[in-house]
Amino acid sequence: MLRPPQPDPALDPFRGGVAVLRRDGEVAGHVATHVTTFWAPLSFSFQRQWWVWFIVVWANGERERSEEDYPPWSVVAEMQSGIFAWDRDDLHQGQYTVEWLPENEREAVLAGLGIASDDF
Repeated sequence: MLRPPQPDPALDPFRGGVAVLRRDGEVAGHVATHVTTFWAPLSFSFQRQWWVWFIVVWANGERERSEEDYPPWSVVAEMQSGIFAWDRDDLHQGQYTVEWLPENEREAVLAGLGIASDDF
């Protein structure tokens, strides 16, 4: 039996979300997020699970490849607590604070960052 995932309002900020990443009070970049689903095995059937994609664009214009997170959440849990940790390279390695942008600002920021829905 194929079932849709249970609604999860905790993922709402990640649905087309954009957050400012700050370190030491300075803007270090942005992270854009997108929520979709994937098929996951569960007992003797498959079930749709939530799947969060994110793209980081640093203040210097450098753009990272899209990455994913899914249950049990790691990046999502960090961002929900207001933190984003990056350990992929030495230049940007570290911990950042997360400040979600209001919905009315997201589209303009995404356009400025050059991020479209098909980038996820």
